[in-house]
Amino acid sequence: MAITDLVAPGLLPMQRTRTSGARSASWPAWGTTASVTVDDPAALNVARRIVARQFAAAEKAAARFRKDAELHKLYRAAGRPVTISPLLAELVAAALRVAERTDGDVDPTVGAAMTWADSRGRDRSALPVCGSRTTRSRPVPGWEQVRLEGRKLQVPAGTTLDLSATAKAAICDRAAARVHERVDAGVLVQLGGNVASAGPAPAEGWRVRIEDRPYGEVYLDPGSALATSRSGVRPGHRRDPRVSQLIDPHTGELPLPVWRMVSAIGFSALEASAYTTASLVRGTRARTWLTQLWVPARLVTTAEDELLAGNWEAHTVALKDL
Repeated sequence: MAITDLVAPGLLPMQRTRTSGARSASWPAWGTTASVTVDDPAALNVARRIVARQFAAAEKAAARFRKDAELHKLYRAAGRPVTISPLLAELVAAALRVAERTDGDVDPTVGAAMTWADSRGRDRSALPVCGSRTTRSRPVPGWEQVRLEGRKLQVPAGTTLDLSATAKAAICDRAAARVHERVDAGVLVQLGGNVASAGPAPAEGWRVRIEDRPYGEVYLDPGSALATSRSGVRPGHRRDPRVSQLIDPHTGELPLPVWRMVSAIGFSALEASAYTTASLVRGTRARTWLTQLWVPARLVTTAEDELLAGNWEAHTVALKDL
């Protein structure tokens, strides 16, 4: 199923941007690192303010671990409809589009299952091997149970939404568009593993170095995006305590340990993130799925083997060519 229409309206290592002549700024945001790069150095301060405000607003609206997050209004409503802000409505709508177009592989109603998995793994070194089965997993209500009409949102009582798989990507797309509208410059915006661009690219293009790939960079066309998702599984199938749990919405359990990380290029960060997160859930079926859709992607197994899909190689730049 193609998901190329997932363009947003309107704790991962950084993927470093290298573009001569452009200027960048970075800062901590939403539990990770944010950055903005513009091809017009004079526009950097304005661009940083715009992006920082967008990220801060999205975090306050949708961050599940913030006690003052707007998202918590839903839980207090006990299943009744709630009027939410335009921004939260936009982020929920993005999550529902992704859920539909990934056949439920990326589902915003996994919040309770994630909390359950986290509570099991307070001592992360003792967390069971990823994919080990248990009869005590928490069921996932399913994204179809979420009702969004304009700014009216209703979820079943006891349902916990988690927008982390989509909200950071969606706000990257939104922030990049806002900067380009305001300063009329080419811009690259990043939040954790999500990278979005808007406007023209510098003459040499946007080049983003993925942290665990020291010998090359990814080339992004103007207006394209990149996402990297990690399962938190280290070699030997042990979990990385720095990475949040990933839940298979179809089982309510931890997915089988196939991929350590997946990167993909798309027309928006939301689209790219949908591909990468769904791939972690799909496991061995992911590469065939991505290849059929001709999605440029890089998949790294838990044994550190690298597999490619689509025309990923066409987007890579060897350091010797820089």
